[in-house]
Amino acid sequence: MIKKIQTLDSALKVIWQDDTASVFPFIWLRDTDLLGFHPQTNERLFDLSSIDVLMKPQDVTLTERGVELQWPNEERRSLFSSAHLANYADACQLVDNAQVDYKGWFSEFSATRFIAKDCLQPARLKVLLQTLKRDGLVIVSQLEGTHGGEDFGELIGFKRETNFGITFEVINKADPNNLAYTAVALPLHTDLSNQEKPPSYQFLHCIENGAHGGESILADGFSIAQALKRDDPQAYGLLCSEEMPFRFYDDACDIRFRHPLISEKKGQIQRFIFNAHLADSFNSIAGNCLTYYMAYQKLMREIRKDKYALQLKLQAGEMMIFDNMRVLHGRKSFDPTTGDRHLRGYYIDHGEVDSKLRMLSK
Repeated sequence: MIKKIQTLDSALKVIWQDDTASVFPFIWLRDTDLLGFHPQTNERLFDLSSIDVLMKPQDVTLTERGVELQWPNEERRSLFSSAHLANYADACQLVDNAQVDYKGWFSEFSATRFIAKDCLQPARLKVLLQTLKRDGLVIVSQLEGTHGGEDFGELIGFKRETNFGITFEVINKADPNNLAYTAVALPLHTDLSNQEKPPSYQFLHCIENGAHGGESILADGFSIAQALKRDDPQAYGLLCSEEMPFRFYDDACDIRFRHPLISEKKGQIQRFIFNAHLADSFNSIAGNCLTYYMAYQKLMREIRKDKYALQLKLQAGEMMIFDNMRVLHGRKSFDPTTGDRHLRGYYIDHGEVDSKLRMLSK
């Protein structure tokens, strides 16, 4: 609740009951007046070019309904409730219930497990999504039927279609166009780094896993990046600033893009993209080819340290969900003559997960 208000030269200062304060520029208040938005679509109708950016209210009053402002040359008064202003109390930034701080992990980490039917309850699904954003990895068990994994995704949002389709079958194929469709070992990597926007969350549902071998290996890319940042800031900075070229091509497509391997914002790591199999020629990395190779090699060696590698073997009816822009995944080789190994996968973007989490938090 609002304790009192003060009118500054170009802004409104709100003092809250706990004596903390928030400052709201007058132009921000005029631009975000709820009466300037369409009542059904919630889209802005107000035309900012129609007013003076330096405008000030003629009158500001604190009432039981909230803060009321009278603007010059306007008949109506603007009303901002305490609850509305509280939602923007931190530097006019809307509170976001999808914001969850990440927590790094190493090989001894044990992923949180959820029972599929329990997640039909909104409160339990909310915990799953919060845990997924915090750790980058969760396990769902007791999925029913061969399409239980796909059905689970419907609880969250739209699936992302790629050149491999909306869903993809991870099986040993006679004519593979991807190493995942073979029985060989897969070193740690993130998927589809050749895409302009690599997929966000990957869902891998285990339908059968009777072959000898084939254990999944996962590692927290953020923990790896933090270690590199601490031990070799120069190499870390180079991998953040220069773009690695990636390419995937087969008989149907040729998809290429360039990304920094590590991205951060305000000192916080945001993305970790790594796929040595899809790395293209380094011929034009800002003239720093040798220096970049050294930094890239150092990262590769860091990724391969045992202290990061979490190993597990999914059982039929289990699904792992992980952040493809953070968690690297791979597998040990397996012998297809000893049994069937069949996983079905798909992707859901960060925006879909965040939207669902916000709706569950209402």
